[in-house]
Amino acid sequence: MVDYPMYRRLALKRIGDLSQADDVLHGFCLKALERATQLRDTRAVHGWLRRLFETALLDHYRQASRLRARTVSLDEGVGSLADQPGETLWLDEEFVVQHTLSRMRPGYAALIRQVDLSAHEPAAVAEELSISPNNLAVRLHRARAAFRNALADSPVALHV
Repeated sequence: MVDYPMYRRLALKRIGDLSQADDVLHGFCLKALERATQLRDTRAVHGWLRRLFETALLDHYRQASRLRARTVSLDEGVGSLADQPGETLWLDEEFVVQHTLSRMRPGYAALIRQVDLSAHEPAAVAEELSISPNNLAVRLHRARAAFRNALADSPVALHV
């Protein structure tokens, strides 16, 4: 039997934030369920789970490291924006959103502008596009995912 509270304590001890620790733990549990067929010897389940858990923690650290590399805190003595070599830091959120939308597929950007930014009713947008509401939901989901990915590739200054 897997000791969920033990893994939760380990994650919390290593990460220090309960919310992030729970996210890592949930990801670990999903990985274990997805890869359960890979376990060859049931007697080695604890070692196998421990390796999966360690991998989940490493994935979390890598993701956090990538996020820190892409963001800069304004309280860290950044200085003026002109002093920053290479990349530009944007302070105006609307500019960031519009710039990110301009780098996306036009159809996805239009959906986000209509539904999320202009607050049009999804049913009206679906009717205007002659598609079903379910099809609109799928397209909007994909558009938002593309927006998140495009935004993640943009240097962003965090107001702390």
